Amino acid sequence: YKKLLVLVNTKLVASLLASDFPSENPRPQTRNFPYTNTLYAMKKNLLTIFILTFTILACKENSSENKLNETIEYYANNPKVVFKKTIHQTDFDSIYFYYDNGKLFKEGKQNKENKIFGIWKLYDKESNLREIREWFIINDHSLINRVWFLDKNGDTLAWNYENSTFDQKEFVNDTLDIRASSYDIFDFNKDTISINEPVRAIAYCNSPQIREYNSQIRIFLNCESENLKSPFPNDSILRTDYYENLSKDTINQKWFSGIDPKKYKYVAVFGARFKTTGEKLLRGYMEEYAIGPFKDNDYDSITSRKYFEKRIYVKDVKK
Repeated sequence: YKKLLVLVNTKLVASLLASDFPSENPRPQTRNFPYTNTLYAMKKNLLTIFILTFTILACKENSSENKLNETIEYYANNPKVVFKKTIHQTDFDSIYFYYDNGKLFKEGKQNKENKIFGIWKLYDKESNLREIREWFIINDHSLINRVWFLDKNGDTLAWNYENSTFDQKEFVNDTLDIRASSYDIFDFNKDTISINEPVRAIAYCNSPQIREYNSQIRIFLNCESENLKSPFPNDSILRTDYYENLSKDTINQKWFSGIDPKKYKYVAVFGARFKTTGEKLLRGYMEEYAIGPFKDNDYDSITSRKYFEKRIYVKDVKK
């Protein structure tokens, strides 16, 4: 049998920039979507989510002050200060935690099964945004995907040297094993397309996790999701086809003359076409992988994944 090591604790979806790529003649059932521009610029502040389970102090509710769609918990030693507020939406809940000085500590979303997802933002006691964590619900479990650490000026820190930024006993242990900000980028050219054109995207693996094993990337994609509330597709759906990186995708190399060819293995072009109009949900992941044999272990392969999703609106062609 073969041994496979999958790294699942070092993943991160970013705020996706729109880029103006010239249209091309459609080529049905192709895995290559040529571009005429190279977008290798870093984004200063990327979005990400994560939340750790931590010990919550004894709280009590004051139901007389709550709105019908809210649940409010107060500090046990100070019943006038809000500790946690939950705003109940139809499909999810918005969660807010507060410091004992009344300022916001953390905000994000969770589903009705109390599993967190999406972007979570964490602030210090002076209301400075210090951390952005990105979560996905994969196989019914919340998994951290990407993380960005910020200084007090809002600049992204490549490495987080502080053991804890959140100076209060209830929140001091809300930390991650991850110390490095993610610079992985999923860049889509458009949010709205016509039914006769593809959506094009580029994945940049700027934070490879297993580079010491001579890794490379590929993209797995599910592109025809009609149900925007459906769970993230499992591997039996996603791993039916994939897009190679530029070291193998020679058709698209010509559009990336500004990139060192040694980095081709960490850049992949991918895209999709849709058969119907309306709002769509593109989902998939970038798989960084290395094939053995390896000198320091007996695994046949090692992989690390970064998930992404993108809402696309497909409009009809005007006649």
